[in-house]
This record gives sequence, C-alpha cells and structure tokens, in this order.
Amino acid sequence: MRRVKVYYQHRDGGTELINYEKELQSYREAWDVIDHYPWDKELELFEALGEGGGFFFILGDEGGKCASYQLTPIENNRGLLALDVVSKPATFGLFGGKSASVDFELVSIPEAKSHIKALFEYSIDSLYEKYRK
Repeated sequence: MRRVKVYYQHRDGGTELINYEKELQSYREAWDVIDHYPWDKELELFEALGEGGGFFFILGDEGGKCASYQLTPIENNRGLLALDVVSKPATFGLFGGKSASVDFELVSIPEAKSHIKALFEYSIDSLYEKYRK
C-alpha cells in the first residue's frame, strides 16, 4: 500500500502557524486537504505578518527513496509548486545518487492537484525517469 503523507501549516484563529500531519490513502484525500485550506485568510495573514503556511506531500520508503511536492500558496487558488525525487540515495551523501528536482513555478490549484495525484499513481523510480534531465 502506498504511504503518502502530507505535512501542512496554517493558522487556526490566531497568528501562530500550526503544523498538521496526515497519512493519505488516495489522491482524493490529498485534494480534500487542499480544498479545505483557508486560502483567503492565510494570504491575508501572510501579507500582514510576512509568514505563511503551505503543503509538503511525500511518498517514501525505508530505503531512502522518496518523491515530494511542495506547494506554497502565493495567490488565491494559485501557488508555487516544486518536485524533488530521490530514486537512489547517494553513497555517503556524495556518490552514485539518482535524484531530480523540478520547479513548476506558479500553477493553478487544479494543475497542482494533477501533479500531486502522480504520487498515488506512479512509482518513485518512474517519477525519476519522467523528470530527470
């Protein structure tokens, strides 16, 4: 079974960011987390306080292989999206690793959801093959 976790932050009535963590069983659950994020309120507080929340979706295993998307809200219903994939961890952190990073820049929420859905449909290795340069 796929183990995708989401870590995200937003405020809950105050000015302090609160950390949340949830294990997801399907991409629909991931979409639900995004849909229930308080976009308007968080963007307002980001402007006022200079600090904002965001999302970190990660698919990983015990061998150090992982794929993760980071979604940072920037505008209402738009955010910065980045992907990091480690298909093979480097020996001693230096040699023989296989990794890829992609900055999708500013995307709409439907575009972000489409990308995040891949964590539930593809393996870490196939994501690496798709995005390696």
